[in-house]
Amino acid sequence: MFVDACAIVSIMAGETTAAEYEDALLEATNPITSSLAAWEAIIVLSRPDQLNCRYSEAEGAVIEWLDARSIQLRDAPSPRRVLSYAVAVAEKHGIGKRALSNFDCFHYAYAKAMRQPLLTLDRLLQETDVETYPSSVQNRK
Repeated sequence: MFVDACAIVSIMAGETTAAEYEDALLEATNPITSSLAAWEAIIVLSRPDQLNCRYSEAEGAVIEWLDARSIQLRDAPSPRRVLSYAVAVAEKHGIGKRALSNFDCFHYAYAKAMRQPLLTLDRLLQETDVETYPSSVQNRK
């Protein structure tokens, strides 16, 4: 299972969606994420309304959290394929305020390129052709 940055942030920050993410993550075998997903989580968690810390401190917290849950940081075997999938999903679903974010496009692309389900509660990502978990979801984004 590919772990989206929103799942990392939700669980680490104890958001209302954390339990749904945790339950789905507990069922995952060999969960993975990308350096880009980790970077997005670091950016969000370093904000004043989150951990209010330096990026390097948020990085340490994210890496420790990933290690504690045996979530491997992995890159896709074909960066060209990831890029192609990101472009395709952006063309189909758009990028911007009421569409997918740049990061969302790449989380989708990594999951698709690595043939992994995507751990996300994002409604727009659930409308793509990748399998998503948790499956009983109501969009909160």
